Amino acid sequence: MSLDKIGGKKATVRGAVKVAIPTLFHPDVPYNVLLLEDEAGNMWGYKSEKEYKAGDEFTVEADSDKNAVAIWRVKYEPREAIEKVLSLIGEVNIGAGSKVAVLPTITKPVHSYFRDNTSPEFLAALLQLLLDCGVKKENITVGTQSFDEVPAGAAAMKAGLVEACMKFGIMPLDLATGEFETIGQFEVSKPVLDADLVIDLAMEKMGAASATGNILKALKKECYLGQKYLSSDAEIAAKLEPVISKLVVIGEAEFIQRSNKLVAFTGLVLAGRAARNVDRVFNEVTKAFKLPEVLKDIDMAMIPIVGRTIKEVQYQAEIF
Repeated sequence: MSLDKIGGKKATVRGAVKVAIPTLFHPDVPYNVLLLEDEAGNMWGYKSEKEYKAGDEFTVEADSDKNAVAIWRVKYEPREAIEKVLSLIGEVNIGAGSKVAVLPTITKPVHSYFRDNTSPEFLAALLQLLLDCGVKKENITVGTQSFDEVPAGAAAMKAGLVEACMKFGIMPLDLATGEFETIGQFEVSKPVLDADLVIDLAMEKMGAASATGNILKALKKECYLGQKYLSSDAEIAAKLEPVISKLVVIGEAEFIQRSNKLVAFTGLVLAGRAARNVDRVFNEVTKAFKLPEVLKDIDMAMIPIVGRTIKEVQYQAEIF
């Protein structure tokens, strides 16, 4: 027996109620709970900040603004949520002839359930999506590098990311061993520069800026350390964005690490084209106690939010 995935393109509101009693995961009241039905007959519940009435058409609009950030809940599987957030930030060109560079979060040689690194399940979901879109496995580069004493390969092996890549016949790359090309003040990894699409696959963490850190790993280590003497990470990231212009950020946030290293459930995936914006929105959603310096100058009011609103998914994930 096999299960077939049947989805719809639009939905209709079949019922709506207003909730006025707060709970741990839904502290901000009032909010609306909708019963939605798509054209295939699928029905599900949906928390909405906006009011609807039975019979209304329910739609979620995309926004191609380069500063926009999409938020969506993982319902059944990571891939479904990844596809949704990519559709919400406008057209993302993934074709049969595309070269794609994937930059996962790899920081420590620990098991995946600690959520220090991108999870193998999330990476596998993205790789399967790329292959199903016609991207050839030889045109997919999965790589990062270490800026400290722990080799990236050792961390990737322990976290299960090497095994996840090898299931698809893709050999992960330590960017430090590859070529770099000088672009202005930066020395940037050549596989990243040559890619038609660069995917920053960030494992989001409270009080951290994981997506921003991933992009900085595209720089040669000596170049990055030299730039640190002259500029902050925020300034480096801002100047690097135009260099890596074909960037899409996907933030894994289904199970995330609190600032005390314990894991919490948030059930989300985020996406955008600006790494710092994605990190800033994630920390806003989880009400992080402390923002990293690289994010403090970002005004939340200047970031268009699509998909779920912040109030629909926000709760205090930190432990007091």
